[in-house]
This record gives sequence, C-alpha cells and structure tokens, in this order.
Amino acid sequence: MKKIEFTDKNGAFRIHNPENYSGLYLPLAGETGLKSSITPNLGGDSKTDQNHFLLEPVSIENLHNNRNTRNFWCRIENKGSWSVCGSSAKQEAEKFTKDQDESILEAGFMWQKLTRISKEYEMKAETTSFVTIDGTMEVMMTELTNTADQEQKITPIAAIPVYGRSADNIRDHRHVTSLLHRIETKTYGVEVCPVLSFDERGHQKNQTAYFVYGSTGEGEAPEKFYPTTEMFIGEGGSYLNPEAVRINKDGVPAGIKLQGKEAAGGMRFAPVTLKPQETVTYLVLAGVSGEKQNIEKMTSAYRTKKQIEKAFEAVKKHWTDKVNVDFSTGDTNIDNYLKWICFQPVLRRIYGCSFLPYHDYGKGGRGWRDLWQDCLALLIMEPSVVRQMIVDNYGGVRMDGTNATIIGSRQGEFIADRNNITRVWMDHAFWPFVTTKLYLDQTGDLDVLLEKVTYFKDLQAKRGTAHDDNWDHAYGNKQRTAGGDVYFGTILEHILLQNLCAFYDVGEHNVMRLHGADWNDALDMAWEKGESVAFTCAYA
Repeated sequence: MKKIEFTDKNGAFRIHNPENYSGLYLPLAGETGLKSSITPNLGGDSKTDQNHFLLEPVSIENLHNNRNTRNFWCRIENKGSWSVCGSSAKQEAEKFTKDQDESILEAGFMWQKLTRISKEYEMKAETTSFVTIDGTMEVMMTELTNTADQEQKITPIAAIPVYGRSADNIRDHRHVTSLLHRIETKTYGVEVCPVLSFDERGHQKNQTAYFVYGSTGEGEAPEKFYPTTEMFIGEGGSYLNPEAVRINKDGVPAGIKLQGKEAAGGMRFAPVTLKPQETVTYLVLAGVSGEKQNIEKMTSAYRTKKQIEKAFEAVKKHWTDKVNVDFSTGDTNIDNYLKWICFQPVLRRIYGCSFLPYHDYGKGGRGWRDLWQDCLALLIMEPSVVRQMIVDNYGGVRMDGTNATIIGSRQGEFIADRNNITRVWMDHAFWPFVTTKLYLDQTGDLDVLLEKVTYFKDLQAKRGTAHDDNWDHAYGNKQRTAGGDVYFGTILEHILLQNLCAFYDVGEHNVMRLHGADWNDALDMAWEKGESVAFTCAYA
C-alpha cells in the first residue's frame, strides 16, 4: 500500500504514474445494467451479461496486451498527436524513460479520474470515468488544458471500439458475427445493432443495440464519425497508431448506414484554438440498450458538462453511502483499506464471479455460497435488506437437501441447469445455517424461522445420484404436491432438511460424503468414495 495515497476517509486514493503497475484496474458499474472494468490506460471491458459485451471481453492477461479499447486523442497543430491515456505507439515506447508523461490516478468506489501532463505537447488532460447509477451507460469526461505560453490549435478525436455481441464469439464465429453488424451514424454518435446473435443459446433475432455518443461540454455534436475499425485504423494501422488520427483523415457524417464490419465508436470534433491555460471539455457516452429507439432520449440527459458533473457527484455519494461502516484502528491507511474490503460484497452482488479481469470464472452470476457469504457481510452494512434475502435464498433448496447451482440475476431467482450436469457440493447446507444463525444472534428475529418459502425443483434427484424423468420445464422450478399445488415449507424446515440430509449422507468412515467437492472445488474427483473431514468438523 506504500504507493497508494488515501485522500479522504471513504477509500478515495491517488497513485502516481499508475500505468507502471501491472494488473491495476477498477470497477465501474451501476446498480443494474453495465458492469465495466477500467485501467489507467482506459483498458478493460464493459458488458451487461455473458451475451452482451459492449467492449471486447478481457481477462487479467489482456490488460497489458489489448489496445483496442477506450481512447481520446488530440491532434496538436504542428506538433503531432497525443493520447490522453497514454495509449499511443509513441507514448508506449516512452514508458520508463525520461520522456514518459506525468500521470496521476485518483479513484474511489465506482469512479476514476486520470490526469496526464505532456511536456512535449504542452497539454494537460483530466479524464473522469464512471457508470450512471441506473447502469444505462458509461461516461467519459475529458477536460483538455493548454499549458503552453501561446495559443494551440487542437483537433479532438474519441474512439471506443464496439464489440457488440457474446463473449462466446471471441473465438467462435468472430468474423461471421461481425457480418451481422448493422451500423448507423446519428447526430451525436454511432449505433450498432446486430441483426442476429450467434451463441450457445442458438441463432436468434437480436434486439440489443450498442452505442457510443459524444458531445462537447456545451452539448455540441461531433463533426465527423469513424464507425468501423477499418475506417478508423486504416490499412496497416492499429489502435495505437490509427490512420484517422495520424493523417487527420476525414470521416463520414451523420445518417450513414454500414453493415458487415467490426464496429467502432470513433468521432472527430471540430478543431478548437485554446489560449494559454484555457480548458475545453468533451463527453463520450457508451452503453447497451434493448430499445434502440430510446438511445437518443436517454443520452440527452448527459450531453453537457453541467449534467455530467451533477451525475458524477450523485454516483460518488451513492456508492460511498453503501459502505456505511467506519474504522478507527489508529492507522488511516488500514481504515481506508478496510472500506474497500467492505465494498467487496457489493461488487460481488453486481459482478458475480465472472465479470472482472481477475474474476473470470463461469459465465455470470453468483454461486450458492456467494449468496450466503454476502449476507454475512451485508448484516453489518445493510441489515434491513438481509431478512428478505435470507428468505428468498432458501427458495433454492431442493427436497433432497441439495440446492440449485445456477443463480438468476434477480433476488430469489434460481434456474435449472440446461445441460443437466449433476452438481452437488457437500458444504452447501453449511452456509445457510451459519448465516441464519448469525442473523438470529444479531437481531433476535426468531419469527423468520416460521416464514414459508418454496422448494426448488428440476431434473436432479436423490442428492445427485438420479434424475426425475417425470420432470420437464412445463412443471416449472418450484416443487409441487401430488395434487399439483406449489409446496411451501418454513425456513426451519428447510434448515433441518438440508442439514439432516447432509448429516446422514456419509461414507464408509462415517464421515460426510464429499460428492462433487466441499468448499475446495479442486476436490472434485472422488465422487464415489470421497469424504470431507473438514466440513464434517464444521457441521459438528
């Protein structure tokens, strides 16, 4: 933590030359909608779920490799071109030399601000990034200041490549799915609406649109657009040295329709002459919408600097208020660090296990353990919501004491495994019991044990050793009685059923059977004879 300078009591911090540190990224997200990650070079990705990625999906190793991501360029007359995030071929080559730009990263919960100063080009850029609270779009506000002693004429160019499809298409039908892209330039930006989606769900008519919009701080529209990768980077070019920037290539106006290409949200603003110390602001919005016709109206609320600044303050307050626990250890660095630890359960609720560069397990959502472990943390920060979460979570328990393993995006939503793969982890009864016990100890709310909730139902039966061939999707995912009515049992009944089934499900040493694994998912090859000493002791 020596490189981190905390700047307040709410986890906000500062790092000098942040691009020099490997694997550094931050989360940007709303309560719903977009889930993004961002680096000091504006790398990372953005998506709503596994099948709808706005930016190309990345894992941790992509962060230092990929350059086809967010960028904002300045062409400075008689000097050359400069990237506000350091993502140019020249700036990349100057890293770790005396010519490297000075840069500072300031960040907090769900936002970052990158300041970069160039002695050579005599420019300063401050780029603030966040996602709106409702998750409809990612916002990038870039403020450019002329630090020279004389006027400078600049041409601003923004570029965000639009991936616009499922993560599955990274290597499966990558080119074919680009042929499905339908691209249109509008007054303020570029919209991409693929005609079909190709992924494991099958071939489906697509209703999702991806967009990159831009404006000046006063709400003026861009001058020209570069709506495809090919048009922006040019023949033999790259996102580190794009033709549109290198030669000030002319773009296309609003109202142009293209198809069958990799898409880019590239746009050029009108040239502007800045006096010494004069600042100009540019705004770039990027998002995903299921209603293409509403994009124009939706983005109009974020078209000026004043609107963006108001939204930014709301975002900072919203997420700071989420972490309503303070620490006084005598060390302010540790106090602030603990704030970020408290923020982690909030991030997992939003991102699940799949949607941050270091957390790329599975295809989205949380696991059974996550539901309950997050409740443990939220008992401290948001106790008022935990009671209903506990009740809803018990709806994932089956009649044989096992539980659903695919968690939906809505609270209390559990989904049948479409691949019918048997998954039974023997520790899964332990976490609901521990969480509920802590809740009871903290609140004394014994009445929660008498709340009634349904049981989950799918093909799996007899603790993963058999299938119920009478079940089908028409039956639904709630256990029914012989008469066809949905069955409800108390929370206490669910707890007893889960734990007694696990207690009596033992191996030859009278230790609870391992099944697919216990908390250590690597212990997954001893289905027949495996037993878990660790969790037998935990239950004890």
